Amino acid sequence: DWSSDVCSSDLPLLSVNQGAQVVATNSGWASGEGGAAVLNAAFDRAGAFRFADENSRDSALLLSLPPAAYTVQVKSADGSAGSTLIEVYEVR
Repeated sequence: DWSSDVCSSDLPLLSVNQGAQVVATNSGWASGEGGAAVLNAAFDRAGAFRFADENSRDSALLLSLPPAAYTVQVKSADGSAGSTLIEVYEVR
């Protein structure tokens, strides 16, 4: 089970930024646009592991981004410290 270890009882917030502009956010991977089915299909195409549970506390985004510099940030909902694993894949 690969999941973030953000020390919080709430879902972590994942954000993708370009400079000071927030490009996209997610808190609860299966709640995003298209839900779990769209992300599971993308995970399969990229050769990534699927999340084992649609109710997991993981966050994930599927984005089409133009070439540029981006940053990714993960925050706990309550500001507590923790660690996380961020993976980025090219999906075709």
